[in-house]
Parts: sequence; structure tokens; C-alpha cells
Amino acid sequence: MLNKSIFYLCVIIAGFILTGCSAPGPKFSGLQAVTPSTSELIIYRKSAVFASAQTMPVLIDGTRTGELYNGSFMQQEVAPGNHTIKVTTGMLGKSAEATVQLAAGQRKFMLFDYPTGVLANPFFVGITLTEHSEAEALIDLKELSSAKKVVADK
Repeated sequence: MLNKSIFYLCVIIAGFILTGCSAPGPKFSGLQAVTPSTSELIIYRKSAVFASAQTMPVLIDGTRTGELYNGSFMQQEVAPGNHTIKVTTGMLGKSAEATVQLAAGQRKFMLFDYPTGVLANPFFVGITLTEHSEAEALIDLKELSSAKKVVADK
């Protein structure tokens, strides 16, 4: 009887963990044209078992703009020019940073990736934030859901 109770408790806890940190938005449904006077960044994180319950804050030019959930993406309209992107992993973990140059009407895709499996570690040593082609990104994005954006107080 006790073993059965422990099993059901573990199933319930696992259910909360797996559903509690999924991306809140809809599944990726395709791309719209970028407004000619602006640029667009799409930052994404593939689904993985390691750190599945952890959200990763995203900063663009030092301003927190959203959070990446396990298996999520974030679209952000930005002004043309140079932009610094930073994805943080928590107090003890490393951060991944990249700088991108965007022209008016241009879109770039950035993949936030970290070691999983045997190389997974709580300090996120080995994380990367790399630019991917549209073709590569579209293959990844079809499995992802929209992440949460931070709304600035006015």
C-alpha cells in the first residue's frame, strides 16, 4: 500500500514539474513579414529534460524583455543596428551573450543551447547563444511554443 502511494505521489509531482514550466503561448505557426523600418530577433530554446522546470531570463541591450521556457521561442521587434542579447541561467549559472547587427527589415534567429545528458551541469558550463539560418530555425521552431514577454511599466 505504501509503495503504491509513493508511486502516485511521484507521478503527481512529475506532472506538476512537466506542465508547470511549459511555455504559456501558442505553438509556432509561421513567420510574418518584418516591417521595413524595424528588425526582428527570434530567440529560442529547444526542449530538454535537463533544466526543464527552469525559465531563462532574456535581456536585449541590458533590458529584460522576456523569459525562455523549456521548448519555447521569443519574438522581439527591435530598431535596426547593433544589439546585445544575454540569456541568464540563475545565480550560480553562467550567462550566454551575443551581439548581432540587424538591418532594417531583417530578422535573425538565435538559439540558446546548453549541455544535456552526461555533460549537463547546474552551473551551465558550455552554454551557447548562436545565430542560426532561417532554414535551420524553422525546423526547430515548429516544435516550440511562444514564451512570455516582459511588459514594461508605464
